[in-house]
Amino acid sequence: MIRKFLFFLILILPLFCQAQNSEKQDKGKKEKEDKKVNYAFIPIVMYNSSFGMQFGAMANAYFNLNNKDTISPASSVSFFGNVFTNKTIFIGLFNKFYFNEDHWRTKLGIGYGDIKFQTYFEFPVGIPGLPDGGGFVDYRTQMTFLYGEGTRLIVDRLYLGMRLVFSSVNTMFDAEMIPDEKLNLFGLGLASEYDKRDNVLYPHTGFNTTLSTFSFFENLGSTETYHKVNLVFNKYFPLNDKITLLARFFADVAMGETVPFNGKNVVGRDDLRGYTNGKYRANQVYNIQSEYRWNFYKKWGMVAFGGVAIATDDFQGTNSSGLLPAIGAGLRFKAIPSRNINIGIDLAVGKGDWGIYFRIGEAFLR
Repeated sequence: MIRKFLFFLILILPLFCQAQNSEKQDKGKKEKEDKKVNYAFIPIVMYNSSFGMQFGAMANAYFNLNNKDTISPASSVSFFGNVFTNKTIFIGLFNKFYFNEDHWRTKLGIGYGDIKFQTYFEFPVGIPGLPDGGGFVDYRTQMTFLYGEGTRLIVDRLYLGMRLVFSSVNTMFDAEMIPDEKLNLFGLGLASEYDKRDNVLYPHTGFNTTLSTFSFFENLGSTETYHKVNLVFNKYFPLNDKITLLARFFADVAMGETVPFNGKNVVGRDDLRGYTNGKYRANQVYNIQSEYRWNFYKKWGMVAFGGVAIATDDFQGTNSSGLLPAIGAGLRFKAIPSRNINIGIDLAVGKGDWGIYFRIGEAFLR
């Protein structure tokens, strides 16, 4: 635990430098948020037990597509890139556009990854070359993807639309008994959101819920046929003008006669913080969690969060992980006050696992 705390202290140095530079700009110069385009940037240098040393960066740009449109939230373009000492690499470019007085919302993402990771398998005892009873198996996934989504305001704050994804995924396992997996996936689905938040980039009150689907069909060019459903509900409780409490429910479900390895869901990733080693992978992942957000001094803030997840292959509880708790805390600095954009870092601990997370903006806004 002491080593994790030291990592946390070392990793907030770039955040502190960013803060000092911004404070100097406050003296006699206009701040960045007065510009038509605002930028936020975080360098990443850290250690991960699964990947080794990590070097990378996150950068976001925020702007209004039409300066006369005072209703639409700020649009954004985001870049994320990482390389690791185990030769893993991932780069991605994403955007979220709001326009026509927030009657239209679109998302677009493109990325490439060459990922050397691990997953957990259960094995019978006595198989040569495999851990008795179960253990981690290394694998390598090479992937490219293109994602697009568009929704339109229908009534009140209800948005409906479509989304699509194309990905090419080649996974090779370091175990002869586990077959490699090569997939070409083309998915179509529905996108919907009911959004009653007071602010898209930094919610303080209200709620939003999203329901989205993907269907992959062999007769449309996919290697496998299966379906995915994602449901999210976030509720924000303002305790005072500086403190907000978030309650969240998350469900990610894959269904089909055979769901491929890369179609399954993993506990952690960008949702329940504290799980990074890839152990809990199944067709269905559910979690509930809460986050306490406190702006305690000028541009500085902190968060504390916790939750519990479960992974299972079906509604009967096959291959259930049992309850997986997680808890953590993080530091925030308001890099762009006029748009309520924070940069920050979180440290979280799960069941036999832990993780450090850099972010621009708050959790659960993608």
